[in-house]
Formats: sequence, structure tokens, C-alpha cells
Amino acid sequence: MEVTFYFNVRNREQALCQLVGKAVARGMRLNVLAGSEAAAAALDRLLWEVPQTGFIPHCAADADIAAATPVIIDHRHEKLQVRDALFNWTDGVPQGFQQYARVVEIVEQDEEQRAAARERWRAYQGHGVTPVAVDMLKLAQGGAA
Repeated sequence: MEVTFYFNVRNREQALCQLVGKAVARGMRLNVLAGSEAAAAALDRLLWEVPQTGFIPHCAADADIAAATPVIIDHRHEKLQVRDALFNWTDGVPQGFQQYARVVEIVEQDEEQRAAARERWRAYQGHGVTPVAVDMLKLAQGGAA
């Protein structure tokens, strides 16, 4: 299992759309775990509205079309069926994250977000996982992660 932290992100929502779009283009099926019902609704709107990625098919976990939809967005982890990857849009380490082949964390440059991400990093390590760090600022400047 792999946990990847994309950090130094300028716009977390835009990065989510780009990474989710790339994953779907590769044929991956994934879950986006939101921290609240309101956050899930905001992500739902975001994936409808972001033009640079085009429409990304998505729905809630309990939607009739969930089994046929590549992206599930929900705040109820217990409703999520395990898929190829889990994008964590919460402040904590998701329950059952070990069941996924990949977990993705997206961290803005904001110091409060970075501090919370450091706590999650240590929590993943406490579960025996060594996270991978990808510096999006360096990537954007053409450097190596």
C-alpha cells in the first residue's frame, strides 16, 4: 500500500480535480472521503464546474449508479466500498485506509494545513506505512519531486 502526500499545493481543490482526472483517465476507480456532508457537496459541485479537467463522472456512495461510476464522493467512510485509491479530504487518517492500494493526501502551503498533514504523516508511520512526499512546487517549476 502506498500513501502519497502532494504538498506545497497552491490550490488544493484544483489539485484534487487534476489528480482525480488523471487517475480516472488511467482507468482507476476511486473514493474521495470528505470531512462532512457540506464538504462532500462542495466537492460534488467542484467536479461539475472545473472546466480544465472536463466533466469527471462521480456520485455519492449510496447513489443507484455508484457501482458504474469511477469516482465516489462521500463523507460516510462506512458507505464506501474499497476501490483502487482513496483521496483523503478530511483532517484525520481515514478508518480502513489499509484496505486501499493507494491513499492520496493533498496539502496546501498554508501552515495550519501543513501542521495537520505532519500529524497524519506520523499517524501513517505509526501504522507501519512510510508515506511518499511529492513537492508540487518543484514539479511546477520543472524540478524533481
